[in-house]
Amino acid sequence: MWSAGARGHPAMSSHVRYDEHDAIATKPQEPPLPAPVPHFDAVDLARVRAVFVRGRTHRALLKIPFADRPSGRTLCVVGQNPSDAGEEHADKTVNYLERYVHRNLPQFGALLLLNLYTRVDKRKAFRDVEHGQADRILRCAIRKQRDFLFVFGQVKNEGAYRFPERLAQLRPLFAGKKILQLDLQTNFPPHPGNARIMYSRLDVGLKPFVFPER
Repeated sequence: MWSAGARGHPAMSSHVRYDEHDAIATKPQEPPLPAPVPHFDAVDLARVRAVFVRGRTHRALLKIPFADRPSGRTLCVVGQNPSDAGEEHADKTVNYLERYVHRNLPQFGALLLLNLYTRVDKRKAFRDVEHGQADRILRCAIRKQRDFLFVFGQVKNEGAYRFPERLAQLRPLFAGKKILQLDLQTNFPPHPGNARIMYSRLDVGLKPFVFPER
């Protein structure tokens, strides 16, 4: 209730309270960013090497050596396209592969992570999916390696990504290589995020990967 003040001005009744914060719209809080996934304990962090190009929008390769293994033999893992995992942190896929290979494949002293496409893109949303320099680095790495693990799942077109066509383009580079896949009795190489693995099962076996008939 309002009443006249000493000079005729309205005065606030003593039983009415005014809080200045009532007039300020509350800004909704954004959810906190998830904590980065660390590399596996057995990784030699000082020697992890990532090759990014064009302002870290494309990752050509990620080399991950183990601290307790000789560095002679490398397992080259091929996925669909990379995240921003690098020297400072991993991601769920990288961390799983580090643990899986260290546990089950002691003959390898390092991992080399490659992808069919080099674009850093978790949602398959970008259009600039190819980059000349990154592609040259990728092809050179494939030529130099002989042991491969494919984890790119079922290849299909997603947005600007033409995974079946891309795999066909790179296929000649894999001639004569030893190529494995996680063995879930599928005719495609399962990704660690597969519902029967979920980045946790380390007891999954391996079997040879066979390219489909043309």
